[in-house]
Amino acid sequence: MAEHPLQTHNPMDVAIDEAGRSAQGSVQWLLETGVDDDVKPTTGNDLEFFVCGEEGFQSIASKIMAAQATVDICCWGFDPGMEIWRGATAPAGVGAPYPQMGKVDIDRAVLGSDGIPDATNSAQPGGQSDAVCTASPPPSGVWPRGVVYGALLEEITQRKVNPVTVRLMIWFDPYGSRIQNSMPGFTDVPVSWTSPVEENLQQAPPYANAMRNQYCVDWWKRNLPDGESKRSGILTKNQRLQIVLRSISSNDVKALLTTAPKEEDAPSTYTEGFKETAAGTSEKGLLEKYPTHHQKPILIDYNYDNGSKAVGYVMGLNSITDYWDRTAHEIDDPLREEWTDPNVQAELKHEQETQDPSGPLSTAVYKHTNPYQDYACLVVGKALKRLHQNFERGWKPFAPAAWQTHELPGLPSKIPSLRDDPAYRVQIVRTQPHEHEKNIKKVYLQATSFARNYIYMENQYFFYPEFARHLKQERQKFHDAWANLANKPQQDAPMLHLFVVTPHPQDPGMVPRTYDSMAELGHGDAWKNESDLSDKGKTKEKYTNDQGENTFHPESAQELQDTIGLKVSIARLRTSGMTVNQVMAYREIYIHAKLMLIDDVFVTVGSANMNQRSMSVDSEINLAATGPMWVSGLRERVFSLLSGGITSGSGDRGQVPVIFDDWEKRMHDNLIAKMKGSVMQGFILPFEDVRAKTVLHAEIDSPSSNNVSSIG
Repeated sequence: MAEHPLQTHNPMDVAIDEAGRSAQGSVQWLLETGVDDDVKPTTGNDLEFFVCGEEGFQSIASKIMAAQATVDICCWGFDPGMEIWRGATAPAGVGAPYPQMGKVDIDRAVLGSDGIPDATNSAQPGGQSDAVCTASPPPSGVWPRGVVYGALLEEITQRKVNPVTVRLMIWFDPYGSRIQNSMPGFTDVPVSWTSPVEENLQQAPPYANAMRNQYCVDWWKRNLPDGESKRSGILTKNQRLQIVLRSISSNDVKALLTTAPKEEDAPSTYTEGFKETAAGTSEKGLLEKYPTHHQKPILIDYNYDNGSKAVGYVMGLNSITDYWDRTAHEIDDPLREEWTDPNVQAELKHEQETQDPSGPLSTAVYKHTNPYQDYACLVVGKALKRLHQNFERGWKPFAPAAWQTHELPGLPSKIPSLRDDPAYRVQIVRTQPHEHEKNIKKVYLQATSFARNYIYMENQYFFYPEFARHLKQERQKFHDAWANLANKPQQDAPMLHLFVVTPHPQDPGMVPRTYDSMAELGHGDAWKNESDLSDKGKTKEKYTNDQGENTFHPESAQELQDTIGLKVSIARLRTSGMTVNQVMAYREIYIHAKLMLIDDVFVTVGSANMNQRSMSVDSEINLAATGPMWVSGLRERVFSLLSGGITSGSGDRGQVPVIFDDWEKRMHDNLIAKMKGSVMQGFILPFEDVRAKTVLHAEIDSPSSNNVSSIG
């Protein structure tokens, strides 16, 4: 890498025995130099990790309900009809969308009866709402089944005792938000002046429940009375619920792409066909013209009583109902959202295209959204200062004058703090084009350069060949140092075990670089047809250094193991079970996670994907931390969950090879079970995708056409 050794290290000498986790110095996993003082690692923080939406959203709901003064929510999208806390444990009467409806009979909801709310119970704790039901109860399905997010925010801002100010900052673009329908009830509702392009991009409401859909429409009309205009939020009657829509500058993005650490692989300008060329949907066009604010942090009561109750969240979870799931990942969980048939058909078609294009379409019948895997982290302590700064600096360029606030220069005096322990440190890192910050990329490069035992990566995207090359280069450096200094045979050097868990790319334009990343790491055979295209020179992506030399070097898994001591496993996730029409199905668990664990010492989690967009284009925010109990606890839980209990993993160098073999065995045993039509144990399967594509896209879920580089 151009920047290695990274300028974020403090200079020091560490003996080669550090490879065996017995170093004579402290490994610097986090960014120590070359960052602002407020970015430097802090001690005394407390962290709690949540696996999947049920856990994460329930925790968020409970903290929002307990808020005393302020709730700051920064998000990519917002779904006011989402039941943020659902099921039998949801508190009755809280966050109810229509007060006259009272509570929902949860037993009826889960058992699948007609599910129509009981309109005779008019009890409604908390403040009154202006909400009016303008749709009839649906003939099937149920909603709400718990605390509705939009209703909860209205309730806490309008309650008679201790009303809270909620600031909701949402990314919005006239094109991109409609493509993704990131604000249900807003981005899927046509407006009279919509351009033909926007009209063509707009999605139909994805959810089957008409009452829910109409509630979302009504909610946005109350809280953004003038639609997507910049003055819309300030016109609301409820001035304690402040909604600001924000965009991102293409000029800032162009500058960040060349900011150190510079992107080594120039985005391609290649397009296929007239429509792509006219729309400018090459990699370069999508990155430069269509960036997004992809952050999702939440900060509660930061300055109430000098911070004594302050809590925050850093996470991958979007505030949209699709991202709610339980760790059981049931094949068709009735507590997930009921969606429309076109969405089910699109899911089945995607499965066919990735696995067996010439085979028949699955006859599985699904009523509810597909399973999702994701993470969130609750933060208490000094690290909250950076979350406060991030929100204030994002709010300032877009909020109207009446809603402007000021960034606090110091940490509130009563922010809770644990005993300072240098082994437990937390750092908030970002990709932020407007402030020219690329600290997420820096911490990924730095932390992985110290990995000696295992790296676990669970990520929505894995198409970043530069990162794959970085891992190989760092292993080569280690092996060279071992040969020169350790006075031991090179084959005795400790093996590094890389576990990758990632889904099938949703967009065909992501196939080529996903293949390239996996081929660099010994798994090009997972993409046999794409590998054939590449071998014949028919793919369009090019990899060269500043001297014009080729930098793409696919290798076999055995070659990597023999030459640089790197063993790589790449998995996808599926859940197995009988559908309502009695079909044995293997449904993809969509991995929305952005998690990395290293050597039971380091963890990062947040919004950043493993691609060029997250490292150098979109605004992102991650938590990076060191702490053996934090990391080992999360690793044990994740490994056990995904492997079906065959292994909880280990941070011990002597145990990791066994863990790796057990993991691989469970993957292949599940593949055999799938071929036989049997139930799988756990969720992991070997990654394989039969598609072959030449089109290149930089992830289409992020357009923006506005420019704010000169503001603020």
